[in-house]
Amino acid sequence: MWQIANQMNLLRGFLDLLYPPCCVGCAGRPERPSLPLCPACLRRMEQAPQMNVAARLDRLPPDWGTASGAHAMWVFDKGGALQSIQHALKYGDRPQYGVELGRLLGQSYRRAGWPEPDRVVPIPLHRLRLLERGYNQAETLARGVASTLSTRLDPHTLTRHRATRSQTNLSRDERWRNVCDAFSVAESIDGGTLLLVDDVLTTGSTAMACARTLKAAGADRVLITTLCLARA
Repeated sequence: MWQIANQMNLLRGFLDLLYPPCCVGCAGRPERPSLPLCPACLRRMEQAPQMNVAARLDRLPPDWGTASGAHAMWVFDKGGALQSIQHALKYGDRPQYGVELGRLLGQSYRRAGWPEPDRVVPIPLHRLRLLERGYNQAETLARGVASTLSTRLDPHTLTRHRATRSQTNLSRDERWRNVCDAFSVAESIDGGTLLLVDDVLTTGSTAMACARTLKAAGADRVLITTLCLARA
């Protein structure tokens, strides 16, 4: 499996040399092949106001669980550059985008003054979805975040034991019912601060379901960071 993955990475790198990737924002030359944005488009990305991230979670019913804080880097608009990035990251076999964007996300998280976590935990995919995509886009982001924060990446503690339907086009309450009992932890967690990582925060239902599961298993604090916050 790893040999095949390494061969595919070598082939992709060779093709990138022959046909350099284009910036998803303007079709210009990206800053580097592993980052799908040129420097100008990167500077134009709309930063997510942190008060808006907190307000999004504050709207959720208290019995859905709580997180100790949430951070997002950019604002997500349908039809914008971030949607193209998300599509390439999820379905375009571009895991390297996730790692590179995760490094930027880790820098943004640190600049915002959030606490250093003990572990970085990606929002998990169900095994069937993982088999279909070949990798978990949240894990690639988490890998970059953990690298920037010099913190342990933990992709195994939290699992999605039940397959869920797509959250797209579901209401807030439908999203919660879809994911509220979909996650589990195999072993108890010995305290500490955990940082959950995902690509997009929309209603916060998925992140909150994961946070509730981790806290019930023994985590002292669960923080959330996402690449982007969906515009309300």
